[in-house]
Amino acid sequence: MSTNDDLTKIRDEIDYIDDQILSLLSNRAKLAIQAGEAKQDSNKYKPARESNILERLTGLNEGPLEDNQVKNVFNEIISSCRSTESTFTISYLGPEGTFSESALQGQFGKSVDKIPEETIRSIFESVDSGLSDFGIVPIENSTEGSVNLTLDLLSEFDLKICGEIEMEIHHNLLGHNKPLPREGFEIHAHEQTLGQCRAWLESYCPGVKLVSVNSNAKAASNVTEDNSVVAIAGDLAAKKYGLDILSKNIEDYSSNTTRFLTIGNIESGQTNSDKTSIMATTKNEEGALYSLLEPFSQLNVNLSHLTYRPSKVNKWQYSFFIDCDGHKDDELLKKLLSSLASKEIEVKILGSYPKSLG
Repeated sequence: MSTNDDLTKIRDEIDYIDDQILSLLSNRAKLAIQAGEAKQDSNKYKPARESNILERLTGLNEGPLEDNQVKNVFNEIISSCRSTESTFTISYLGPEGTFSESALQGQFGKSVDKIPEETIRSIFESVDSGLSDFGIVPIENSTEGSVNLTLDLLSEFDLKICGEIEMEIHHNLLGHNKPLPREGFEIHAHEQTLGQCRAWLESYCPGVKLVSVNSNAKAASNVTEDNSVVAIAGDLAAKKYGLDILSKNIEDYSSNTTRFLTIGNIESGQTNSDKTSIMATTKNEEGALYSLLEPFSQLNVNLSHLTYRPSKVNKWQYSFFIDCDGHKDDELLKKLLSSLASKEIEVKILGSYPKSLG
């Protein structure tokens, strides 16, 4: 048999498999509609159920596709099937082409309606007012730490965290394909991005004016309007705004990762791998922090993140933002919350939700 005959046979087998996949996808979508009709509540988004599906399938994966590829494929399948039940509107930090938009797609897939917002506050306001069903907001970066504005808004608004996604962030220097001038130009980026690329900028662009803007996509947009501007942004922004990548992966740490939260008005059910976020406000007195952390140690509850912000209520009073393993409905965390309450520590449960699958 000739090489052409071999190729024809392989392609025929691929076409046959594609036909089967399409038929199975249609059946899955019909079942998703039936499941939606059978649900007792109006909420069609079930983060715990979707997380369990993806975790089970990646656990069954034997290759050659990598786990992340399997996750991406089935995330889009779930997104498409979900859209047959209901269309969600998700707000994110715009304009189009931001890492927040990439995080949105990683969490919800592409079969959703998207609203780009100018600020993190406007994302919270959009969800709080019902203009959007959910929002995607950055909460911390592995090199630059917490996003303080998001922490403050979690305290201010009565919204729930119902999901998280972690994304490796790679920054590129974007502009037009020509040599950089020695002087007279600016580099625009979000303030967190400038911090994540600080060493590279000091080495390769010393003395250049750095301008903080609302988002990296806004920085990329500025390049299209002003030839004296160069931006730092991701691949999505480069494609969106038709810019050349002048230098790739300029972040100071190759493992640079940003964690994003999904905020909404729903509570997620339990999975085998959950995280709970709380805000605890202590009195301004000796031993307050020890009193707060003691129950975590006594109950062996893993504390994965701790930071603090001024409470903005009383001078020198602080609110501590804590992430810990487990769901608020787990017996262990019920004991933890009860112990904190007995110490007269004011606790606000920000949400229990599936851990990021990576």
